[in-house]
Amino acid sequence: MEKLHYEISPEFAHLEEFVLEVKSHFKQSNKTIHKARNELKTLTINDENFVVKSFKIPKAFQKFIYSFCKNSKAKTSFLNALSLKKLEITTPDPVAFIEFYENGFLKESYFIAKEWKYDFTIREPLLDANFPEKETLLKAFATFVYKLHEKHIIHKDLSPGNILIKKAKLQMCVVDINRMKFAPLSLNQRLKNFAKLWAKDEDLKTIIKHYALLSNIDEKKAIFLALKASHQLKAKINFKKRLKGIKVVD
Repeated sequence: MEKLHYEISPEFAHLEEFVLEVKSHFKQSNKTIHKARNELKTLTINDENFVVKSFKIPKAFQKFIYSFCKNSKAKTSFLNALSLKKLEITTPDPVAFIEFYENGFLKESYFIAKEWKYDFTIREPLLDANFPEKETLLKAFATFVYKLHEKHIIHKDLSPGNILIKKAKLQMCVVDINRMKFAPLSLNQRLKNFAKLWAKDEDLKTIIKHYALLSNIDEKKAIFLALKASHQLKAKINFKKRLKGIKVVD
């Protein structure tokens, strides 16, 4: 017998019916915006657009963990979004999370957020040497991450696609937030956080120089630590790719 558990943000209480039926809405929609381990789709309700993230059905051991020991990724995303909002960090407005259980074990979970319109992600300027106002964008990104760190927030998956950008005023928004940590950070933790950008050394130096200026830390030391972490992560991932016969792109 299927049971469910959910929570809705008070400002979106009028969407309860939609939340309860989100599984069927999701399956019927063909508006997929990302599909890998998890899947994201856009859904429109009453002329408003929402992004729904369906998390991969957990395997047997994970079912036990997420049923009895840890919050589901959907619930964690929802709670993290609420925390970010309280800390005045831009993230899509959290609408709800909903979990479906079968025989007492978590089977499916969904996180729903209001769509945040953006022009590009930080990936585009990192990949394009001639991207307009590239240096300004990278410095704005450094400022955004500095703001996160100063508020004791570390995004454990700070990959290029997870920072959305509106060209006007260079407003930035953080997504894919189920893996975050809220705690004071050491200098090494702060600089290691940039490694998943997979940035070229020149671009990473531009980011870290501005970050060091904002943080009032030694620029050379900051660049050394950030580059070291970046090189180590690239070497580790590329080694695994070579073992699997996957093409390596530095």
